[in-house]
Amino acid sequence: MSSHIAVFCIPAHGHMRPALAVTEELVRRGHRVSFVAPEGFTLTARETGADVVPYTSPLAEAFAALKDEDLPPDHMAWYAVMLQIESEEVIRTAEEHFTDDPPDLLFHDMSLAFAGRTLGTLWNRPAVQSTPAMASNAHYWEFGTMFAMMGFPEDHPAVPELFRRASEFAEGRGLAVPIDELLGWQMPVESVVYAPRAFQTAEETFGDETAFVGPCFLAEDLTATWDTPQDDTPLVVISMGTLAHEQSEFFRTCVRALTGRPWRAVITVGNGFDTATLGTVPPNIEVYPWVPQVAVLEHADVFVTSGGLGSLMGAVHTGTPMLMAPHLPEHRITCIRAAELGLGVLLEPGETTEEHILATLQHLITDEATRTQLRRMRELTEEAGGVTRAADVLESRIRAAR
Repeated sequence: MSSHIAVFCIPAHGHMRPALAVTEELVRRGHRVSFVAPEGFTLTARETGADVVPYTSPLAEAFAALKDEDLPPDHMAWYAVMLQIESEEVIRTAEEHFTDDPPDLLFHDMSLAFAGRTLGTLWNRPAVQSTPAMASNAHYWEFGTMFAMMGFPEDHPAVPELFRRASEFAEGRGLAVPIDELLGWQMPVESVVYAPRAFQTAEETFGDETAFVGPCFLAEDLTATWDTPQDDTPLVVISMGTLAHEQSEFFRTCVRALTGRPWRAVITVGNGFDTATLGTVPPNIEVYPWVPQVAVLEHADVFVTSGGLGSLMGAVHTGTPMLMAPHLPEHRITCIRAAELGLGVLLEPGETTEEHILATLQHLITDEATRTQLRRMRELTEEAGGVTRAADVLESRIRAAR
């Protein structure tokens, strides 16, 4: 039976792509999907077959207006407040488009939990969380882990400001639901997580409400190809995620480390990156704004990554050992877990030298223990079910609510 499902996601590729993959599968099954998409992602969302509801993202506008040097030292703490502002804009957009025809289910990004749960409460519809990171519950709380990692107290001024804004917004909608339930930081919420259960910290504390479905790929991710020379020269792929523009020095270090070495390298820097900042790039290194990552990783001997969950799971899918250099707290959490599981090597801040990077690459290319662990984790990701299971979970939640 066809249903109407609304999808909300923040403007970040690591969050957006698995949600788009699930959307693609839902459309294939005959469901009507409305994707509330920020500018810059409307075309990609439309390509899944979804109906696109565009909105102007305060989050994207704020980061576009700021330069790195303008960011305060505790900007990551205030990021939670920015996400609350984003949620409020998503709610207003959804109310404008859906109030007379509420969707049967809301599938919301973890960063838009307030939006998903608020609309679910207002419309009496089930909400399921899309989780491209570690899941959280009363035993393991990713946001608290990030605060501790950054040295911020849990009573940082951003926290009461977040609760003030959320309470004020909920009261304005006539909701008497506890704000903790709408924010859902440490609650067992119905969610789809894009990793196998074995990857989750405190995995034994999560119940059936949390579906660990493993990586979810768009069809184009799995069908794209990449031409590469058929020789024995090892290939390293270097990609630092959405915020690659902040990693100029790291890229330069990698270029220097690989110059004159018997390696080939593919570096992806994103759109808008000034490649002149890389200095002289030797012939054995290719630089692109974007590449079909899974297709390139199929040929790679080592993957240098900032460690978003999507990138980590892509490397697991292709069996590619990882040198992980996280520059965001969320990514550091997933990288620590990947290193604990033997899927690669975590590069500490003081280790980002040419010598250490090159030595680690040389170690990973011959380390059979890492490849064995990758094979084991890939088996678990395949068993987890991917987009098929994710869509099954959403359909079963709709049936249960009827």
